[in-house]
Amino acid sequence: MRLITKLSLILICLAFAQVIKAQDAIVYDFRLDEKALNDAKNPIPAEIRNSPLFGKTINIFGASRARNKLQEMTDTWHCMVAKKYHMLYRNYARNNCCIAFDRRSERWSAPISEFYEDMDSCDYILLIGGHSDAEQINKGKGTVPEFEEGFVKLIRGFIKKAPGAKLAVMTPWKITTPPYPDITRIMIEQCHNFAVPVYDCTTQSGIYVWEMDFTKVYFQNYQDNTHLSKKGHKLFMNKGEKFLLGL
Repeated sequence: MRLITKLSLILICLAFAQVIKAQDAIVYDFRLDEKALNDAKNPIPAEIRNSPLFGKTINIFGASRARNKLQEMTDTWHCMVAKKYHMLYRNYARNNCCIAFDRRSERWSAPISEFYEDMDSCDYILLIGGHSDAEQINKGKGTVPEFEEGFVKLIRGFIKKAPGAKLAVMTPWKITTPPYPDITRIMIEQCHNFAVPVYDCTTQSGIYVWEMDFTKVYFQNYQDNTHLSKKGHKLFMNKGEKFLLGL
């Protein structure tokens, strides 16, 4: 019995280690080396070289919407932007992760407000969130005021951790069922309070989660109101790119 217990504990520890490893930042280094930077035969277009994004480092935070659920991370609009501008891209997003609510009891993740400090230094921080928090509230596992408290804690934490980085936030898509409107309102109001640029995806994104014909093409499945497909990311890339260029 003791041997079985020990083996069980070892297996549990191994499983836990795999989860932790899977939750580490995924990194893509699209920066150019000295030879490529000065290659006269393949010059870098001026609009790329002169961009504020060129060669910089971006850290991405969020849940499965930012991590791209089970799809390739390189298919996300933000990773495509990083590749276009030869950036160092780090994605700290975790599936089913919340900004404010702890999901470790469900074998998921601590809230972003508790692990953001583990990030490496960067030039840009992009938080894409709100969906997982809204779902936790819908399940009765959190409240709107608790979300606001956690969101403010995270914004303050980002500013303290990386005061020189350009911080930006993206709200959930346009979902009209509670508490999504409150989540979006809080994110916009608090970003304004901290002078943090915020992209209101309910009014600016052109992503129509309520149209089935749209979701069949641009989301990972027609019942999905969160995760864009590869075509969806390509569709949104232009708007997301302009937002980052304007920070």
